[in-house]
Amino acid sequence: MPRIMKKLFVCLLIFLSFACSVNDDVQPNNVILLPVESAMVPNEFVVGQEYEIFLTYIRPTECHVYKDIYSQIESDGYMIAVMSAVYNENNDCPPITETVEKSFKIKPIRDKNTYVFKFWHGSNGSGEDEFIIFEVPVVN
Repeated sequence: MPRIMKKLFVCLLIFLSFACSVNDDVQPNNVILLPVESAMVPNEFVVGQEYEIFLTYIRPTECHVYKDIYSQIESDGYMIAVMSAVYNENNDCPPITETVEKSFKIKPIRDKNTYVFKFWHGSNGSGEDEFIIFEVPVVN
């Protein structure tokens, strides 16, 4: 009986060593920006209060994983998009078109009268960037 148990134990260890091969060092092939489909912003900001801004985007494939919200200060406002890491080791990325909601917080400061948010909505047929734009006044 002990020999059978020993063989079963060895077989189980061999099986588990192959079945649990997890590679934690997998790095994304690249990081891309995904367009924002919609956004919800307040009608106005009060100085000193914190607000949460919601946006939705479409996750195009199973290989796309949310990384962060991209924000860049530009001369005419804040450009916002979604950063997605793309893990594509074997070029097998089934499409899923999943709608995902994310948010970020902002606390307006006194030196601005209006915040302009330009949510990147993708590029048009001519390759020009398109935006969903919100202008939010700051009140005291």
